[in-house]
Amino acid sequence: MELDFEPAPTQVASTIEFACSAEPEPAPEYEVALAQGVMRELAAADTEDPGARRSSPVSARVIVRAMSWHWVDTCELTFIRLGALAVREALACVAEDREPQLIETRVRLLF
Repeated sequence: MELDFEPAPTQVASTIEFACSAEPEPAPEYEVALAQGVMRELAAADTEDPGARRSSPVSARVIVRAMSWHWVDTCELTFIRLGALAVREALACVAEDREPQLIETRVRLLF
């Protein structure tokens, strides 16, 4: 995924816009999951990882520039977590006055 973040005015709600199509084909369920992870993290309401929850919400306009998934190795939970990680990285860039870093992660699900 490649996401751009822009600050939104304080009284304006956060938004997410998909300015791309997913590869290998559109995947509405993954778009919804990504948006869910992004919006939860921006709202400081991450229910998947309460230990990582921030104390205050942030308003932002988020633009998804690129998104890909794999037929076998992808699930909605992966995109929820990646959305939250992307927000954390964007906020760290602002706080530390640095360029974004590539986030490489493996999500392991146990059944």
